[in-house]
Amino acid sequence: MNIRLFWIQVAASRNWTEHGIDLVENSVIQREKGIVLDSGRGDFYDRNGRSITGLETQVLTVFPIRNEKLEEGKENNAKIARILQVSESVWTQFVESLKTPQVWAIDGKNITLSEQQSAQITALRLPQLMVTSLKQRYNNEQTASHVIGFVGQDPERITRQYTNQFHQGELQLTSQIGGAGLERSFEPWLQGIGATSVSLFTDAAKRPLPGLDARIVRPHNDYYPVKVMTTLDAAIQQKIEQAMAKLQIKEGAVVVLDAANADVIAMASRPEFNPQHIDLQNGTWANHALKAAAPGSIFKTVTAAAALEENVARADETFECNGALGKYGLTCWNKEGHGRISFREGYAKSCNIVFAKIADRLKGAAIEDYANKLGLNVSVGWQGNFMQDSNFREFDAEEKGQIFAESTPMEDGGVKAQSAIGQRDVMVTPLQAANMVVTLLQQGKVLSPRVVKEVRFQNGRLMEAFDQKSVEGLSKGISSGTAKRLLSWMNDVVDHGTGSTLRSAKWSVAGKSGTAQVADKEGIARVNQWFIGYGPVEQPKYAVAVMVQNMPETAANKSLPLFKEVMDILATVQ
Repeated sequence: MNIRLFWIQVAASRNWTEHGIDLVENSVIQREKGIVLDSGRGDFYDRNGRSITGLETQVLTVFPIRNEKLEEGKENNAKIARILQVSESVWTQFVESLKTPQVWAIDGKNITLSEQQSAQITALRLPQLMVTSLKQRYNNEQTASHVIGFVGQDPERITRQYTNQFHQGELQLTSQIGGAGLERSFEPWLQGIGATSVSLFTDAAKRPLPGLDARIVRPHNDYYPVKVMTTLDAAIQQKIEQAMAKLQIKEGAVVVLDAANADVIAMASRPEFNPQHIDLQNGTWANHALKAAAPGSIFKTVTAAAALEENVARADETFECNGALGKYGLTCWNKEGHGRISFREGYAKSCNIVFAKIADRLKGAAIEDYANKLGLNVSVGWQGNFMQDSNFREFDAEEKGQIFAESTPMEDGGVKAQSAIGQRDVMVTPLQAANMVVTLLQQGKVLSPRVVKEVRFQNGRLMEAFDQKSVEGLSKGISSGTAKRLLSWMNDVVDHGTGSTLRSAKWSVAGKSGTAQVADKEGIARVNQWFIGYGPVEQPKYAVAVMVQNMPETAANKSLPLFKEVMDILATVQ
């Protein structure tokens, strides 16, 4: 909660109030006690104009002033307790503990007033009480918390990154600035021009000064604070987060992109993260949608693209799978083997042996090149010129992943065989994985996902827009024919392959499964479960990537039911 308290003592010089009270002549030390109701920081909105941050609630501001009439004070306490529906002792204890102004709270949690309670308290006309609108930056269950990030104190960064604002007094060492997510990316523009506060003037004995009631002070400016308009759909985002909770996803991510332009419609991450209670050490604030992880067989999409483009294998060419390759220690997930199986069917049934044999015909450099053509091994999130920043990045701490580690001999047969099935050094982010599907839907064009579409002034006027763009610096993409072929192969995966359980989805979907073998921090064997795809097949609207991370090897696959839940949510909102 962004509430800070302040106490200002006015120097003993001749000061006249608007009511004509000479403070020096009356020998009174004026004290202004107040609460910040709104920090003045800019807020985030979804693509429909729905506020994601900045929840405004009606609260009771209580000032610690002295009541000369004991009996009158007791009577008022009883009235207030009845209105607030608490015992008189609870209310009295709260009031008597006040040293500075506070918002009425129980166990540290601010209490929202109903319209009736607000009206009843206002009618009492008590100088120590005031019903105010408090702007809380984050909700108790904050939507898209990992995307939005958090604010907090960072004195070292203020002096290093915002030197001019610090020296000009616009920022103090105790100022809260964006620590992660969009809060960090857009920090310079989110900073407001002043807070909104409520204050009460009292004398040294904590008695209200005659004629100086509690008053709200706010900056008057048509332009600030700004509004950051994201591409997120808050309703879809909330439903996806609920689906992850229902399936008890402890670690992983979901990314939903608009198939037409790669805009981020939803981006959810686990473990859960509450920006009101930040533990920098446990890392729950990290956005797993932007963190690279072993992809497993979803990477076979890259190997298939390379093979088709380089003409090293035909779609109908057959291979023998008996469950093991016979070298490099590589086996198929199907221990019995697939028997005689075509390249196309090898993709649908995710046969490791087929892809290891195909990798033997490819150069390691070619595998890396085609990964690059599909938007892997590079940061894909929107970056470019924004407000005189020539290298502005929307996504904070986005990782680019890798195909081969720096010291890995990429032309070694064993390295190629493992890499072709998304193992060994291969690392991909869920954002890249979802965007790879968009690339196929866009016939080989690698678009750059946006999560913010524009920044607007408070009065609605446009400050700056983020144009749709492609990822820069990539070599020529794959052909439209190969892209269409791979999309049809994804349809096979659901029709009769490893994703056949998705045939019960509310609309027709297609995609590719993946299971990557990894080890946790203690060295215990785990798996990353993936599914990427699109829907509806007839007229694709969304590309989706789901990753359930660090699951026990014997655990049931949760990526398929999660993908289905996400697609069913998207089908319902149409």
